[in-house]
Amino acid sequence: MNPWWWVPIGLAAWFLVAIGIGMLIGPVLRRSSQARESLDQELLDSELKETSGKREPPQDERQAS
Repeated sequence: MNPWWWVPIGLAAWFLVAIGIGMLIGPVLRRSSQARESLDQELLDSELKETSGKREPPQDERQAS
């Protein structure tokens, strides 16, 4: 067998291994992305609640400080 045949065989093997690993890792990365987005949304919601509960002082009090 010609040694040059091992080049396309090796490339095909790497391609199949990469697809297999991608299919295994894909769902894990998707779940971690969704978890990060939900945590970011919770943080944003809590910051909005904190700022909406505060009133700005009247104009006279802001100028005095």
